[in-house]
Amino acid sequence: MADKDNCEQLKYFSHIIDSVADGVFTVDRDMHVIAFNRAAELMTGIKRTDAVGRPCHEIFRTSVCDNGCPVREAMKKGKPVTNREVTIKNAEDQLIPVSVSASILYDDEGNPIGGVETLRSMKRIYAIMDSVADGLFTVDEGMHITHFNKAAEEITGVSALEAIGRPCYEIFKSEACTGACPMVEAIATGQSIQREVEISDRKGRKKLISVSASTLYDAAGNVMGGVETVRDLTPITAIKEEIREKYSFRSLVSRNPAMRRLFDVMEDIAASNATVFLNGESGTGKELFARAIHDLSPRREGPMVIVNCGALPETLLESEIFGVRKGAFTGATENRPGRLELCSGGTFFLDEIGDLPLPLQVKLLRVLENHEFQPLGARSPIKADVRFITATHRNLEDMVAEGTFRQDLYFRINIVTLNIPPLRDRREDIPLLVDMALQRFNLTYNKKVRAVSPEVLKLLLTHSFPGNVRELLNLIEQSVILCRGTEITPDHLPTNFLGQTHEQAQNTRRSGKAPTAADLNALLSRYSGNRAEVARELNIDRTTLWRWMKRLGVKE
Repeated sequence: MADKDNCEQLKYFSHIIDSVADGVFTVDRDMHVIAFNRAAELMTGIKRTDAVGRPCHEIFRTSVCDNGCPVREAMKKGKPVTNREVTIKNAEDQLIPVSVSASILYDDEGNPIGGVETLRSMKRIYAIMDSVADGLFTVDEGMHITHFNKAAEEITGVSALEAIGRPCYEIFKSEACTGACPMVEAIATGQSIQREVEISDRKGRKKLISVSASTLYDAAGNVMGGVETVRDLTPITAIKEEIREKYSFRSLVSRNPAMRRLFDVMEDIAASNATVFLNGESGTGKELFARAIHDLSPRREGPMVIVNCGALPETLLESEIFGVRKGAFTGATENRPGRLELCSGGTFFLDEIGDLPLPLQVKLLRVLENHEFQPLGARSPIKADVRFITATHRNLEDMVAEGTFRQDLYFRINIVTLNIPPLRDRREDIPLLVDMALQRFNLTYNKKVRAVSPEVLKLLLTHSFPGNVRELLNLIEQSVILCRGTEITPDHLPTNFLGQTHEQAQNTRRSGKAPTAADLNALLSRYSGNRAEVARELNIDRTTLWRWMKRLGVKE
């Protein structure tokens, strides 16, 4: 009679667990399957008759069967284990992500006789994860991978089948894995950790990725592992490098039409021996142009000597350029060659020639006309085998009219003239210059700043930059030094720069004058094309703004 009652109870129990949507199975103390419901059959592809009596690890073949079994853990701790994420293999060797909960089974006297485990399929959730464009993977508390989405497979070159169950450091092979793992830090602190790290994919190729790691918790609030998203920055870096190369000329970068026209004629100018005059405001990169001309010229193997005419007093400047012979004046105790003599066979760059005193202008003119010079105290001239490049930020035509610069010298140096536009007239170059500066200063200061925030870029695009490219580079250098993360924000900008930017906007609004096309383009960029915001900034109505845009050829 008792056996009949037990049989009825087992049938009743089987009906109950078969009605449960989750997979359910029970095991004895030796981990052999006692009961196996219909949902478990569908999930594993194994019939109940084939499952009952077999060790459960033969049925599910999970990464935790050998070490970390939820049922054994529940028995050991004397309390249930809930929402443990594992991956099982079905009869066709397909990976099935499941959430596992395990509890202890007791006899009538309260002695543990086995365990019960429920399996809830996570396929729907993981299908959503697989649709995410970024790489995404999850780990358990032991840092073993429990899920690995399609994008993670593409980034690493490792399939989910190979990755699941393995320690994540074996997959990503990053230096951060041994010292500054974002996932370990996220689990330890309970905070979301964002960082850029370099990994090696399956083929050994280095890739720069942006990672964001967070802690995973079970229903009871206990830590059960972590989740990390990874974004491959390599294509972005490659695109930036391609753009930089496309718009680069030697150490110069620009996409501005006026600058590109200068780049187009540089090789022709360099091939000649003609004197070149570089005209541009301070900080526009006149010395870089001079170096580019020298490096492209037949004199590239010779020296390039630079003299800044505004940096030395007249008496010292003359001896620096032309040299001194022993006994030329008190204190001249030895022969000292001048820069012209040291530059033989190379390029002589006279920067800020507008500051050259009139007496020295006469001597320079003779050098340009006769290709020879006479050191102080020398009895005979020396041949000047140099190619001259001169530059200034001054208006030499005005100086000629005022009598402070010789007209004949102006004509002599003005054989080939390159007018370098100020940065405010080529604002489209600012993003390129920022990328170049970040690359340079990251190497200098061992930083990993990858970008400026959209707010910072808008401020840069609307700033007038009276110091031109030099001012921009100084600004980025200071911001890189202060930045501890990967992105420069307004907090990293100098307070005086922020004050100047605000003052410029106020002046523009109060002036009432029609802005230039560059000003309108900068404002439209700053406000993402919102004409209402631009009109409000300029204190005009939208129809007036529209007329200005039409007249200046400015498009939204």
